[in-house]
Amino acid sequence: MFTLRSVALAAVLLLTLAGCSRKATPVTIEGFEVRKDEARKFEMKVPKNWFVQQRRGDLILAVSTKAHSSRFLSFAKGKGGAKVEMRVIPMDSTTTIDSLVKRSKLEFEDNLDRYERTTATLGGKPGQKLSVKFDQEDGEFRSEAYFAENDSLITIVTFAAFGNTFSDYEKDFQEILASVKLPVRPVAVPTTPQGPAAPEPPSDTLRNYNAPDFTIQIPQNFNGTKGQSSGLSSMSFAGSRLDCTIQVDVFDAKDQKNLDKIIEQNKSKYGGGNPTATSLSGVKAYYFTYNPAANIQSRAYFMVKGDRMVRITMNWFKPEQAVYLPIFEKCLATFKLK
Repeated sequence: MFTLRSVALAAVLLLTLAGCSRKATPVTIEGFEVRKDEARKFEMKVPKNWFVQQRRGDLILAVSTKAHSSRFLSFAKGKGGAKVEMRVIPMDSTTTIDSLVKRSKLEFEDNLDRYERTTATLGGKPGQKLSVKFDQEDGEFRSEAYFAENDSLITIVTFAAFGNTFSDYEKDFQEILASVKLPVRPVAVPTTPQGPAAPEPPSDTLRNYNAPDFTIQIPQNFNGTKGQSSGLSSMSFAGSRLDCTIQVDVFDAKDQKNLDKIIEQNKSKYGGGNPTATSLSGVKAYYFTYNPAANIQSRAYFMVKGDRMVRITMNWFKPEQAVYLPIFEKCLATFKLK
C-alpha cells in the first residue's frame, strides 16, 4: 500500500472532562475466521460477524458495524464502535518503527502526550506497543497498537474501541493478537488490487440522492447510510472501500451564523492549517485539507446558509487520488441544500 509520506493522525481531539462512567453497548463477537493475504502471506483472525474489508498486500480491517467505520476517521460523536486493523508498510530510509510510532499519535488541544510506549511481541517478533485512552461523550476511547518488523516490512496491528467498551473485547483481542502471522516480501506486489477481493472503484456515472435537508449526486455503486453526528442530519456515502467516503452533516446555525468565526473555531480540529476559500452550492465556503490516517487524504468543507451550517467531509486513499478525487469533486458540485 505504502510509499509512506505521512502517517500522522492530524485530527486534534477535544477532551470531555466528565468521568468515564458512560458506556455504549458492545457488538458481540460470534466466533472468528482467519483472513489471509496471498501476496505477502500475512494473516489474522477477525470476528466473523463484524464488517470486514481486506486489501491485497497491505490491509485487513474489521469494524463492529459498517456504520461505525467513519467514526475512526473523524472521531465524531456517536455510540460505541470497535475495530481490529492490520496494516503492512514497507521500510525505507525514513520509515521505521520509531517514525511510525511517533507519527501514529493523535494530537490533543492541550498538547499533552497521553500515550504509553512499551516493548511487546507481535507475530513472534520483538516490537513496540503504543497505548492511549481518553474520555469522549459516550465514554472512554481506548486503543492499543502493536508494531513489529519482518523481512523489511513493518506490521501495525491496532485494537480500538469507543464508548468504554475496550474491556469487553480484551480477551478476544488477545486471541486475535496471538493469531497474527507477519508478512514476507514477494518478488513483486501489485500496486493495484487484483482479484475478486479488490475494492471496486467509484462509478463515473452519478445517481441522485434525495435527503430531507439536501440533494447530492453520488457514484452509482455507492450507498448512503445514516452518519454519526449531533447535527440536524447526517449521511455517509461509500462504495466497497471504507476509507473512501463522502459524509454530509447539517447543523443548526441559529446561534452562530458567521462562517469566518466557525472556521476559526474548527481550525484546531483539522491540524491548525489555513483553510482554502471556495464556494459550495453557489454560497461562500471554506475547506481544510488534512490526513486522518495512514495514506488517507481528507477535506472538510464548511458553508452557512440561513439558519443551517453544512460540513461535507471527503476521504480518499491517497495513492488512488487520481481515481477518487475527480469523481468526489464532481459529486460536490451537485450538492444543493433544501
